[in-house]
Amino acid sequence: MDSPIEQVTREIMAQDLEKPLSCELVREWMKCSDMEVMGAVFKLIHEPEHYNRIKPPLTLDDYLTFHLKYYERCLRENPDGVWCDSRYIAAHSLVAWFKGLWKDNNVSRDALKDLKSLLARLYLGGDEELKVAIITGVLEHLFSDRTIVEFFTDWKDDPQLKAAYFEALCYAEREQN
Repeated sequence: MDSPIEQVTREIMAQDLEKPLSCELVREWMKCSDMEVMGAVFKLIHEPEHYNRIKPPLTLDDYLTFHLKYYERCLRENPDGVWCDSRYIAAHSLVAWFKGLWKDNNVSRDALKDLKSLLARLYLGGDEELKVAIITGVLEHLFSDRTIVEFFTDWKDDPQLKAAYFEALCYAEREQN
């Protein structure tokens, strides 16, 4: 039997885009802790031509936990692999995903709270390089949207998070001017 990375990459390279892909199999791949497998699965479910092959379709509940784990590992570990994203590529991807979820009224605010909690946990537990990545790679870009800034206002009253909040806000305002 092929390894998970061989299975996932075979599906990414598939020419037959009409061939269904089992949701159960994708869920199994999402449980894998290998960063290369996680990166390949992430790419697979973010390419519409492959995502649309997954039957039955994945729901946000199916992949939210996977995304949180994947982003956390990429941001913490800054991997240098074939399929997995480096710290700043993951940061920019997280920003795009967060903003997409933010604009979707069908998405539970709990999912966004989970992402905000992830960012707080990473910032609080990170070394200086990770803290800078959270501020300049994620928060600064999220804070270009005033409504998202409001969502993070609890950070400005938190003694451990307020520095990140104000620094990111300063960068975001500088970018807008």
